[in-house]
Amino acid sequence: MEISLLASGSKGNAVAVRKNGYTILIDAGLSGRELSRRMSKARIDESSVQSLFISHDHSDHTRGAGVVCRKFNIPLFISKVSFGAVKKIIGKISKVNFFENGESLQFRDLIIKPFSVPHDSEASSCFRIEDKERDVSLVILTDLGFPTKLVKEKIKNASTIVLECNHDHNRLINGSYPWHLKQRIKGKKGHLSNKQAGALLREVMHTGLKNVILAHLSEENNAPELAYESMQEILSEAQSTANLIIADQYEPTAIVEV
Repeated sequence: MEISLLASGSKGNAVAVRKNGYTILIDAGLSGRELSRRMSKARIDESSVQSLFISHDHSDHTRGAGVVCRKFNIPLFISKVSFGAVKKIIGKISKVNFFENGESLQFRDLIIKPFSVPHDSEASSCFRIEDKERDVSLVILTDLGFPTKLVKEKIKNASTIVLECNHDHNRLINGSYPWHLKQRIKGKKGHLSNKQAGALLREVMHTGLKNVILAHLSEENNAPELAYESMQEILSEAQSTANLIIADQYEPTAIVEV
């Protein structure tokens, strides 16, 4: 199983998970044209895309969902609540499958386990994805205000963690955002700070952790070096050899083996 974050941030999000020649997408917050450009740059064949999973209804995760499903003629997997919130935006598509948080589903060789997270959307899901052929697992954990007990359980023993590091607390508080927006971001239905992400990583650290991909960094309220230094300190404390990667808003990450 392999992964590339095609885009990560408030201007659009999309993750490609590749296995045995096929690809599933998690979120499509880009235009169809831009998503194609990102896949080409990451050397992912468009013809390999076989499904799209949507985490929640915010536009930076759903903007291109309808176009992508129609362009590739692929099924959409989404919760009923989220679909109700974005149905008009997505438009007519031929194949919609509903999932429920807490219930596993299988897509070819992958076991996908959506779980609920606290965020200010109609309904929010993150995903644990397990490989049926190999004992490896991927957790995509972004867009949540704080790590619940369920989150901590779902992230345990993952081989690769995509971990939100949205903001540096001091930068957010001292920045130019209006106070109500600052409260939203740092609230229990907002986004994880570097400090929160670091505390979670420290708690779930294990010897089998292979990759940590820092995601959804705010361009104004964070800096890649701040997020990197925070997480690298924790990996060093644990004497971990895990790769530390920062996802970008404008360019895809390299393909990473889970």
